[in-house]
Amino acid sequence: MTDLHEEFSWLSEFGPFYDVSCVSFVRSPSPAEALTRLGAEIGGIKEATFEELQERTMKCIDSDDGMRTSYVGALETDGWTVLIQLWAGSIAVARPLLRRLSQATEVVSINRNIHAADFFIYAADGELITWFDLLGPYARTGSDPDRFVDMMREVGLNPDLDPNLDLEDPDLGTEFPRSFALARKITGFPFSKDMLDMRLLGAVINSE
Repeated sequence: MTDLHEEFSWLSEFGPFYDVSCVSFVRSPSPAEALTRLGAEIGGIKEATFEELQERTMKCIDSDDGMRTSYVGALETDGWTVLIQLWAGSIAVARPLLRRLSQATEVVSINRNIHAADFFIYAADGELITWFDLLGPYARTGSDPDRFVDMMREVGLNPDLDPNLDLEDPDLGTEFPRSFALARKITGFPFSKDMLDMRLLGAVINSE
């Protein structure tokens, strides 16, 4: 029987996502609306290929205000907009951004930072519902931290796992792709590598 996370194994092998990244899924708002919620200027929203997204991201990082801004790519599929940040993760960690993005809708966000600490976030109507570190999913926070525990078990994210006590857990090291399997359970569609061939909209946003 195929493990639910195996279709997302490419994310652990594809550098732009595995190194430092943030992938967020927001229901209903169009890519342009999602970007403007994050502070992008309408005139600054441009079409981009995934390769151009990487190039523009690096230019943003190299700019004088690279610590305060980041570049975000957005594409739409199955009623959700997917937001991609490479070498940054401000949507997941900046509460004002997450609050604005999730107003009157819901957001699933997966963040991987430079220390390989991965976070899963679910917000709705401007409120943080569930947040947990993928390496310690037993320590969940939010207004309803146990909302997805059954789904977590289904995808192999043990909601009771304490890595300090369960060093022999066979699923340790697979948390990143499993988080995308959990996102699929919530959103109803997979984040596939083929999606990177689609035209995106991209823009600079304020990371604060």
